[in-house]
Amino acid sequence: MNERYLEVLNKLRPIDDTFMRMIFKDDQCVELLMKIIFGEQFSLKRFETQEDHKQVVSRSVELDIVVYTHEGAVIGIEVEKSKDNASPIRARYHASILDCDLSYPKEKWSHFPEMYVVFICEEDVLKNGKMLDHIQRYREDGNVFKDKLHIIYLNASMQDETALGKLMHDMLCNDPDDMYYEVLRKRVSYFKKQEGGKRTMCEALEELITEAKNEGEERGEIKKLMKLLLKKFPNKNFEWVKDCSKTQLERIDDYIFLNISYNDFYKLIHS
Repeated sequence: MNERYLEVLNKLRPIDDTFMRMIFKDDQCVELLMKIIFGEQFSLKRFETQEDHKQVVSRSVELDIVVYTHEGAVIGIEVEKSKDNASPIRARYHASILDCDLSYPKEKWSHFPEMYVVFICEEDVLKNGKMLDHIQRYREDGNVFKDKLHIIYLNASMQDETALGKLMHDMLCNDPDDMYYEVLRKRVSYFKKQEGGKRTMCEALEELITEAKNEGEERGEIKKLMKLLLKKFPNKNFEWVKDCSKTQLERIDDYIFLNISYNDFYKLIHS
């Protein structure tokens, strides 16, 4: 096994993206999260990790964990180290993507599921000094606006002796022996101390590095495209190209040399 990868593995915590996705492939770990955050409100029916919600035109989303409960609720869970990636606008967008992908034509509005978007953050993103903040819409008269949408922020920088405080501690802990929860301790120990687990994590880290290299090459190609577009359409802003899907980038390649106006070109790419 690669010694450099083993050094990285030793420092990883459950809040770190790559490690989190391996740990929470286990149903007991997901059930622990559910029980601590929601108590007895929901029971786990099934869950997916790295659930990909691809959009043809708009921004795609890959959700860390999506939980489907026996009670009919859908819970999207994101673990974020960066406060910039845990923006309230991103929470809103994640909810909208789940709504679109889980609904179907002519479905009754009353059949839409109760929707929760949960961000587990390393920092106090909302700057309110709370470990848990449950956001819900209210009408001017103070009554709940019943749109079935809930957004929850968990702040791992705050820890105490409550069940949630101990979970926040474990999310930031890189030594399984120092963890409170046995379910997490066993899972983390497997990947850090047992040969099979260490091998799996080293392979995952190698794959991640390969993907990062490929993404770097793709970013280089996008920069080249943007330079060509600026030559073709001077004084236009092409920042939108950075958010293009693979299909849209292929369309740019196909249409870049057509003798058409900027507006027509833009419509072709986004059609």
